[in-house]
Amino acid sequence: MGAVFGSALAQAGARIACLDRRTEVVDAIRQEGLRVSGELGDRRVWAEASTEIDELGQADLALVLVDAASTASAAEIAQRCLCPHGYALTLQNGIGNLEALQARLGRDRVAAGITYNSATSLAPGFARHTNRGLTVVGEAAGAVTPRLRHLAGVFAKGNIDIELTDEVEGHIWSKFVHNCAINPISALTGLRPGEIWRHDAARGLLERLLDEILEVVDRAGITLPERDPRAEILEHCRVRYNRPSMLQHMLAGRATEIGSLNEALVSRARALGVPVPFNEAVVLSVRALEASGGARDREVDEAALEAQARLGPDNRQTTEPAKR
Repeated sequence: MGAVFGSALAQAGARIACLDRRTEVVDAIRQEGLRVSGELGDRRVWAEASTEIDELGQADLALVLVDAASTASAAEIAQRCLCPHGYALTLQNGIGNLEALQARLGRDRVAAGITYNSATSLAPGFARHTNRGLTVVGEAAGAVTPRLRHLAGVFAKGNIDIELTDEVEGHIWSKFVHNCAINPISALTGLRPGEIWRHDAARGLLERLLDEILEVVDRAGITLPERDPRAEILEHCRVRYNRPSMLQHMLAGRATEIGSLNEALVSRARALGVPVPFNEAVVLSVRALEASGGARDREVDEAALEAQARLGPDNRQTTEPAKR
């Protein structure tokens, strides 16, 4: 997603810089440019790239699209790279990311939003834009500001349409509800959204998750932008065959964003006194599958592991993803 939005900014004439801890990604961008194919055609833009933040200078905007588990680190990086009038924009999934960035940068230096664009990695520094969807952005304080109007104009030149809102919290929760309902089922089963909708058992689980999620939303006093959120989510699920990010992370043996999605929902539900047993079950299931690195057919030394297990009950497995 960073490649999709970054290339759009560059196409519009902005100077962009890419930060990535993976040297192979940085090397690819330096040698071949930042490449994107798919919904907006083929793009190749030239950008600065580094694994070291201090090499990239000061920025007017820090676009935050990292996994929720890395938001605190991204906030520290943004604090170091932003110029005095600069601000961060989060388009991440889940709840809590805006607050984590504000805790480090201050309330007025963070804007937030959601996007229904999607992308997948084809190679280091090369992404495929798989769906061109709605992107909504707003200020935490509510009122639409000149800086966001300017940013929307820049993105429009790069063929990314930005809708501005003075009620961004509702949109963040709307995407949160979508992701909590669909993503963990996809991660656990390998089914894409359209397949979930067409499979009785998977759709049954989706409906039960939705029942609990929407009860939490109602009890929390959150107003979603959709007139009928359930119908919107089911229709979205019916027509989409993308690979949700949680499935991509699971297949890659990486930690998922379950902590900022269903796990965060379970925590909020407990505080509100709302029972959410189906969401609790998918959280435990995703965490358990993460421990295997997402590999259902991995090879292990059974005899050695069983011998170790017999030594005592204290050899518990961690929740860190297994390496493949």
